[in-house]
Amino acid sequence: MMQFKIALLNVIRNYRRSLITLVAIQFGVASLIIFGGYISAMHEGHREGIIHSQLGHIQIYKKGFNDYGSSEPEAYLLSPELQNKVQTAVDSIQQVVLATPRLNFSGLITNGRHSIAVVGAGIDADKEAMLSSSINIIKGESLFPENTSGGLLGAGLVKALNVNIGDYLTLLASTSDGAMNAVDVELTGVLSTGVRDLDNILIRLNLNHVQDLMYTQDVTRLVLMLDETEHTQPVLKQLEKIFSDQELDLELKTWDELAMLYNEVVAMYDSIFFFIKLIVLFIVALSISNTMLMSVMERTNEIGTIRAIGATRSGVVFMVMTEAGILGVIGCLAGIATGYILAETITALQFMMPTPPGATQTYPVRVFFETGIILETAALGLVMAVVSSIYPAVKASRLQITQALRFA
Repeated sequence: MMQFKIALLNVIRNYRRSLITLVAIQFGVASLIIFGGYISAMHEGHREGIIHSQLGHIQIYKKGFNDYGSSEPEAYLLSPELQNKVQTAVDSIQQVVLATPRLNFSGLITNGRHSIAVVGAGIDADKEAMLSSSINIIKGESLFPENTSGGLLGAGLVKALNVNIGDYLTLLASTSDGAMNAVDVELTGVLSTGVRDLDNILIRLNLNHVQDLMYTQDVTRLVLMLDETEHTQPVLKQLEKIFSDQELDLELKTWDELAMLYNEVVAMYDSIFFFIKLIVLFIVALSISNTMLMSVMERTNEIGTIRAIGATRSGVVFMVMTEAGILGVIGCLAGIATGYILAETITALQFMMPTPPGATQTYPVRVFFETGIILETAALGLVMAVVSSIYPAVKASRLQITQALRFA
C-alpha cells in the first residue's frame, strides 16, 4: 500500500508529464472506440439491409436445391402439400414473424424494341411488403395482390428499357417442364435494392402470375422473417429437429450462409480495424514509454535515495509500473468518456456517406457505443500502458545507487 501511495503521489506531483501520458492513452482508447463503433454500425446496417431486402433470416428449400437446383430447378420445387407441412411447423415457433413463398425464375423481358435478360421472383405481395422493408419504391407504387399482371422492376432495368409507369412489357421464360411461355407485365413501380448490379436485372411479380407463366403451383423456397436476428440459430435448430422428426426432405440455409458478399466485406473491414488498432497501440506505447523513460531520468537521484534506504530492485520496478497502471486506468476512463461523447455527437449530426462502390443509396454515419468494444479497447489501453513501462522500470531498477545519488 505504501508503494502504491508513493506511485500515486508521483503521478500527481509530475502532473505535466502525467497529463501527456493521459492524453496519449485517452486518444488511443477514444479513437479505437469510435472506429470500432463505426465498423460495428456498418456491419449491422449491411446485415439488416440484406436480410430485409433479399434473404430473410432463414430460407427453406427442397433437399438438394443448393447443390443441383441451378441446373435442374424444376426438380427441386416445394409442392403445395410440402408447403403446408412446412407452414404448420413454422407456425409453432413463436419467434417466426412470417413465412413467405418465392418462385424464382430467369428469362427475357422486352419493350417491343429490344430485350434484356432478367432474374426475378414471384412473391406474396402482402407478406413481402413486411419482409422486404429495405427495398425502396422510388417511383410508382408497390405491388398489390389484386393487380395480377403488375410488376416491379429495378431502377437500372427501367432505365435500360426506357419505359414509364403503366407501360406493358412482355416477359419470356421457361416453364417447369422446359417449354417456353410469355406473359404481359404492367410496370407498376420502380424499386431500388441499393445494389446497382441487382437493380439492373431484377423483376418482381405476383406469385400467381409467375406460376401461370411457369405452369406450376410449386415454389422455389419459403423465406422466414424472425423477430430478432439473434434468434436465427435457435430457430434453425428447432426447425431442423421438427423436419427430422417428420422425415421431411428439406434443407435450410441461414442468412449468413447465403450472404457471401457480406461475409467478405466483414472480413475485410475487420482486417482493416485490426491493422489500425496495431498502429494506434504502437504510437500510444511509444508515447508512454518515452514519457516514463523521461520520468526515470528526471528522478535518478530520488530513485537512488529510495534504493539506499532499503528498496529492492523489484520494488522500484513495481513502483514505476504502478504509476503506469494508474495512468492507464485514468486514461482509459477518460478515453471511454470521450469516445461516448464523440459517438453520440457523430451519430446525432447525421453526416451522409458518399455512395459506396456498386451501390445506389447513401447512408448516414452511425457510431455504436458497444460494451464489447469498450471493454476490449480499455483492456488493451491498460495493458499497453503497463507493458510500455517495463523497459523504463527495469532501467530504473538497474541504476547504481552510488551513481544515482551523485546525479544532479
